[in-house]
Amino acid sequence: MSLERFISSGIIELYVTGMASEAEAKELEAAMVAYPELEKEIESCRRDLERYVSLQAIAPPPAIKDHLLRMVADETTKCEKP
Repeated sequence: MSLERFISSGIIELYVTGMASEAEAKELEAAMVAYPELEKEIESCRRDLERYVSLQAIAPPPAIKDHLLRMVADETTKCEKP
């Protein structure tokens, strides 16, 4: 597969999101040796995805942290009982 075909196929996006099959991931990783530019494309995709996620992020209400910590403490206490 040529460099342009890798770029336009969507495999980079699948790879970055962890949704590529094992065969697709191996193929892409092997292609990075043949096409050093491919690594730059993968990093660019990672950065773009991170930016997108950070733009979509919503801060949870402050009470959530306290609630989750209490739940974890309760579960830990249950596990410690014989």
